[in-house]
Amino acid sequence: MDDLETRAIDDRTRAAIHAHFLAIGRDEDEAGTIYMEDAVLEYVQSGERIRGRASIVASRKAYPGRPAAFEVRRIAGGGDQWTAELVLHIDGDDPHPVAAILELRDGRVMREALYIAEPWEAPAYRARWVDAEAQADGMIE
Repeated sequence: MDDLETRAIDDRTRAAIHAHFLAIGRDEDEAGTIYMEDAVLEYVQSGERIRGRASIVASRKAYPGRPAAFEVRRIAGGGDQWTAELVLHIDGDDPHPVAAILELRDGRVMREALYIAEPWEAPAYRARWVDAEAQADGMIE
């Protein structure tokens, strides 16, 4: 495979990952199409591991909370290894930064690990080193 073909595949993969995260909270069946049948979803902080596309989709459909949606900040990677920087928005809550690590096989996710962080106030002692322009542009929550 030449560089042009590799770039085209990576562009399609990046678009599929982007669509996947935008669909979560809106259409769980659509969001689930990215997973292989035997995919594994890990919620790292809680230690939960959900096996199989059907179980992943069912668990998301069963979510009892307020509407939630992901904002995609950045997707990076290539081939079978990808990462996504996201912001999880839940009605009535502060935004939560999320890092997702995705491992693919044959263009579909076989493993997804989600790291969901709690937002906190920035400490004053670091203020003089903080990139105020990035913070003002919303790159830093």
